[in-house]
Amino acid sequence: MILTNKQILEFLDDNYGKEQQFVQLVSFKKNKNIVDQGKPNRFVYVIKEGIIKCSITEENNKSYTLEFLGVGEIIGEIETLLKCKNLATIKSLTDCVLYKIEIDFFNKQLLNEPHFNHLLMVELARRLQKTAARASSQQLNTLQISLQNLLILLDEQKVNFKKSDLAEYLGITVRSLNRELKNVLFPSKCINLS
Repeated sequence: MILTNKQILEFLDDNYGKEQQFVQLVSFKKNKNIVDQGKPNRFVYVIKEGIIKCSITEENNKSYTLEFLGVGEIIGEIETLLKCKNLATIKSLTDCVLYKIEIDFFNKQLLNEPHFNHLLMVELARRLQKTAARASSQQLNTLQISLQNLLILLDEQKVNFKKSDLAEYLGITVRSLNRELKNVLFPSKCINLS
């Protein structure tokens, strides 16, 4: 559920651990937007500490959480590669420390540093794989099964999220989530009124 990438973080720690002109460490307090959907992309970020939420808001103002990202995950790489505006809003769910990388420097590193380029390609392929698996699971399983699987992941990773974040991750309303939580946690007491 919370994606991590220790290889990218280790690469940055080893090569840019001491602040440089083009790579800096920045901090964000809990519940602060790091990147805003639809705005121009200015930097690429890599999470050193903390957890963030990546979500898309549609024209009807409904939000869908694509992923929760943790240590070593990269932000803004797609927009940089495609030269487009930010596809999603990135918000800190905890206090966070991130590497902030200038775009021109990021692009030069991709061309001149084969190991970094390889790490990024593996990351993008891994995200595509996870997104496809999640999409197929949500399409082929009932909401109740998806919620049960999500609750197991939360327990395994020892994290707590607000109901609104979980509802956005499942693509449902908080009201629907509450109803499904009742069904999952107390199935024998649920009565079908239809």
